[in-house]
Amino acid sequence: MWNIEGLSSEKANDPHFQDIVSKFSIASFVETWIGSESIQDISIPNFELVHSSSRKKHKKARRYSGGINIFAKSSISKGLKSLTNSHPDILWIKLDHMFFSISRDVFVAVVYISPEYSSYNNKNNDIESIYSILLSDVEKYSSMGDIIIQDDSEYHPDRVLSRNNLDHKHTNNSGKLLLNMCKEAKIRILNGRTIGDLNGQPTCITYNGSSVVDYTLISEELIDSIGYFVVHDFTSLSNHRPISCAMFANFLSVPCDSHQLDSLPGKFLWTDEAIASYTENIQSQMFKNKLANFIAKRFNESDSITESFNSIFLDCAKQSAKFIHKKPIQKLKKSNRKPWFLHSCTDLRNTVKSCFIHIENRRLCKHEQKMYKQKICNDINDNIEKNPKILKYAKSDNFVNDSDHNGTFPAIKR
Repeated sequence: MWNIEGLSSEKANDPHFQDIVSKFSIASFVETWIGSESIQDISIPNFELVHSSSRKKHKKARRYSGGINIFAKSSISKGLKSLTNSHPDILWIKLDHMFFSISRDVFVAVVYISPEYSSYNNKNNDIESIYSILLSDVEKYSSMGDIIIQDDSEYHPDRVLSRNNLDHKHTNNSGKLLLNMCKEAKIRILNGRTIGDLNGQPTCITYNGSSVVDYTLISEELIDSIGYFVVHDFTSLSNHRPISCAMFANFLSVPCDSHQLDSLPGKFLWTDEAIASYTENIQSQMFKNKLANFIAKRFNESDSITESFNSIFLDCAKQSAKFIHKKPIQKLKKSNRKPWFLHSCTDLRNTVKSCFIHIENRRLCKHEQKMYKQKICNDINDNIEKNPKILKYAKSDNFVNDSDHNGTFPAIKR
């Protein structure tokens, strides 16, 4: 989560802003000052808008106040669902357990609570009602899954679990309300008690000091599923530092069967001598230089980094061990023979085929012989007047006694 006052298209296009956001899978922003009619102007590369909310703008106000926007990477946006919000300062989304391969659905709330003595709270007397609504939502969604709350408010540490905090200010009314809600709903704070922020780093830095006002709260059941919680470096884009947490999940943004993977070309034969040779080669000056050049080189994409890194160790392996090329796998032809079709049936079928072919060959030979002799007869008829001696050929036994013509042959003109 990031409290970034007055999020605009100019800030969204800032390279530093995009570099920070690109490291997250889900990015939520509070106090954005964006109305529903202008949220579409915010475009973040490779991210999609999942949920947004804005307070009603007073007629005399020059700009919107508050405002919450939740973006997610396009690759996981299908695993998120926006839920109906009962208050403009509380947004809920659901992480589908099937998509992320986790045991239960996770319900994530992004909450913005204005300072206790702000004009908004004075006019709306809203600080108690928002905690009441938030508690009601937590109780509702806790029965359906696990809870994560990204909260921007003034809060004092929960003493039930050991927790560090560099902000030593006294607890105000907003902090007491939130603290009671955490105790009642069995929610725990990650700030100051999680890997990545064991000291409770301040999240807001202003001209008159620093404080911890941005929190991540989770249900007790999720404690073992959190990898880390981090308060990121201060930037010139906001006086609030971004906070983030990582949760263990196992999901694929695109189904595996949509990728056609290349088959492995073979494998290296790692004998004791090959292992010793590889150890010696990888420590040689030549490969040390290759690794140094790799570290010093700037890459534009992850694929080129992986390819360059792998090529260094692949070259060393080729110099050290014998490479055995993979033989192509011959696919076994699937038999279409019916279970009742025995070998005797096969033999008989082959015999019938052989006899049929023999008969067809004899028919073809006789037909060709007949056509050949017919052609000669036609030639004799056409040339008898010019060359009478040709009759001697016609009276040969080869023609007159031909069994196909019953001892006769077609009449020859004289």
